[in-house]
Parts: sequence; C-alpha cells; structure tokens
Amino acid sequence: MRKNTVIVAILVVAAYLVGTATGKARGRDYEDLRHQVERIWKSPDAKKSRRKLAKKAGKKIEKARKGLSRK
Repeated sequence: MRKNTVIVAILVVAAYLVGTATGKARGRDYEDLRHQVERIWKSPDAKKSRRKLAKKAGKKIEKARKGLSRK
C-alpha cells in the first residue's frame, strides 16, 4: 500500500512539473490565466448553468434520501 502511495505521489509531482513547464512554454502569465478563469466564472451563462446543475443535484439527493428512508 505504501509503495502505491509513493508511486501516485511521484506521478502527481511529475504531472505538476509538466503542466507548469507547458504553461510557461506557451508564454502565458499566471495572472492572465487567473483573469480568464474569473471571466468565465462570472459569466451570466456559467452562473445559470451552475444554478441548474445545483438544482438537479438537489433533486437527485432528495430522491435518494426518500428511497433510503423507505427501506
């Protein structure tokens, strides 16, 4: 089990390093990426989608609760 944890940790670190190198190679600044994420997050369409998904998830949770309480 410990061996698997070490392997996963090594893979995570390697993926992080490759990702940061790729980001720098593209010439993008991290601030630029942050602004893009903020713009997408604050988008009215994105807000609407998040509300819809939250509503669907709430309905499914309620349905699951009712199904469990009946048993």
